Amino acid sequence: MNQLERPIDEEEEDQSECCHDNIDGTNNNNNRRKTVCPAAGEHPLQYNYTFWYSRRTPSRPASTQSYEQNIRQIGTVASVEQFWRFYSHLVRPGDLSGHSDFHLFKEGIKPMWEDESNRSGGKWIIRLRKGLASRFWENIVLAMLGEQFMVGEEICGAVVSIRFQEDILSIWNRTSSDQTTTSRIRDTLRRVLNLPANTIMEYKTHNDSLRYYYYYCILLLHFHSDEHLPELPGQVERLI
Repeated sequence: MNQLERPIDEEEEDQSECCHDNIDGTNNNNNRRKTVCPAAGEHPLQYNYTFWYSRRTPSRPASTQSYEQNIRQIGTVASVEQFWRFYSHLVRPGDLSGHSDFHLFKEGIKPMWEDESNRSGGKWIIRLRKGLASRFWENIVLAMLGEQFMVGEEICGAVVSIRFQEDILSIWNRTSSDQTTTSRIRDTLRRVLNLPANTIMEYKTHNDSLRYYYYYCILLLHFHSDEHLPELPGQVERLI
C-alpha cells in the first residue's frame, strides 16, 4: 500500500506532542516548545504540515484588510494517519463559497510573502474551471506530502483559492531564481494533476506580487481619497 493511501484503520486517536529544548538550550518542562509528533505505530511525514484557512469579503477594498489577521491556523499533522483523520473532517474546497482559501504549509512557515522562507521565492499558478478544485487539491496535497516533487526543501506549501468565476491552485517554493527547481516543480504538477499539454501555467515571484500590490494601493489612493495605504509588511493582502 502506498504510504499516503488512506489507512484502513481510522480509529480516532489524539495527536501526541513532542517536547523540544528551548532555543537557549535549557530544558525547563514548563517552558518548552511543543509540536505535533506521530503516535506510536504511525507513519511519519518527512515534514510536519499546518492547515490554514482564510476568507475575505470581495466587495471590500483589499487595502483595508489585514491579511495576517484574516488567516486562521486550523491544525498541524505529523503522520499519514493524522493527515487522513484531519483531512476527512475538512470541507472540500469545491463546497466552499466566496473568496475562501485553504493553505497547507510546512510547519513554521506562514502562507505570506513576507515569511522568511517565502521572501525569495515564488509560486506556480493553475487556474481551474469550476468543479475541479476538490480533486486537484487532493492530488497536489498528496504529491507534496509524499515528496513527489524531488526538490529537497524547496517546497513551502500549496494553496487552493475559491473564486466566483474560477478556482486557483498554487504551489510555493523558496527560490524563484532556481530555474532547474521551478521547472521540475512545473513538470511534476503536470504529471500528478494529469494536465493537458495546452494547460496554461504561470510562475509569479513573490517580489512581483508585492510590486503589483504597491501599484494597486497607489491606484486605490488615486481613485478613493478616503482609503489609506496599509502598513507593510504584515498587512499585505495576497492577490492572485
